[in-house]
Amino acid sequence: METTHAAVRPEDFYGPYPEYLKARLASETFATKGDRTRYRLRVAAVEALEEGGYQNLKVATVCALADVAMGTFYVYFRDKTEIATDVVLSFIDHLYQGAHAVARSTSDYGSIYNTNLFFVRAYRANPGLMRCHVQLQSDEQVFRDLWLPRHRKWMETLGRSIQRRSKDPLMTQARSLKVAAALEGMVFNYVYAAAVSRDSLIESSDSNAEDMAEILSTLWYRGVHGCDPAMPVPKNLTSSDRI
Repeated sequence: METTHAAVRPEDFYGPYPEYLKARLASETFATKGDRTRYRLRVAAVEALEEGGYQNLKVATVCALADVAMGTFYVYFRDKTEIATDVVLSFIDHLYQGAHAVARSTSDYGSIYNTNLFFVRAYRANPGLMRCHVQLQSDEQVFRDLWLPRHRKWMETLGRSIQRRSKDPLMTQARSLKVAAALEGMVFNYVYAAAVSRDSLIESSDSNAEDMAEILSTLWYRGVHGCDPAMPVPKNLTSSDRI
C-alpha cells in the first residue's frame, strides 16, 4: 500500500506552512506507521524552525512536539541538520509550486503581480522558515549543495519566460538569465527586509501586501519590457503614490 496524497489546490499554498503540513497529515493515508512517524517528525521540525530558527533547533524539541521518544528520531534522521535541510527544501519547493499555481493571468503584468503577491504573503506567513533558509545557506554546505540546483532551475524558468515575453531583440538566453537573477534578487531582498527583518523603511503599520506587490511588479515589468504596464491604478493607491 502506498501513501496517498490529497489533491493540492492553488489556495493551499497561502498561509503558514506548518498548518499546511498538519492539514495534510490529517488527510493523507500512509503506507506504514513508520511513514506517518517520519511525517510527524517533519511537521514538528517545521514548527520548531518557524518558532526558534535553525541555530536554536534541538532534537529534543522536535521529539516533544511530535510526541515521540528521542531514540525514534534517529531511526529517521541523523541529526538536526538533516531534518532541517529536508523540511526547508520542501518548504522552498512548496513556494515554487505555489508561484506556478498562482501565476496564470490574461496579461503579462497580471502574471507578474499574482506571483509577487503570492511571495509577499508567503514570506509574511512564514518569516521564521525564510530566516532558516538564509541561515542554512550560510552555515551548511550540504544544504547549499541541494538548494543551488533547485534555485538554478527556478532561474532558468524565469529566464525563459522573460525571453519569451520581451520584445527586446538583444534579450538572448544568457541575458534573460541575468535579468531573471537581478529581478528575483530584488524581490527576495525587498520582501525579506519587510517580512522577516521588519525594516521600518519598507514595513510600516499601514503597509499591505497589495501595495508591495504593485511596487515590485511595476519594476519587474519595466525590467522586462522597458516601459510601464498599461494598467489601472489600484483602488488603494493614488496616481501620486505610483513609483
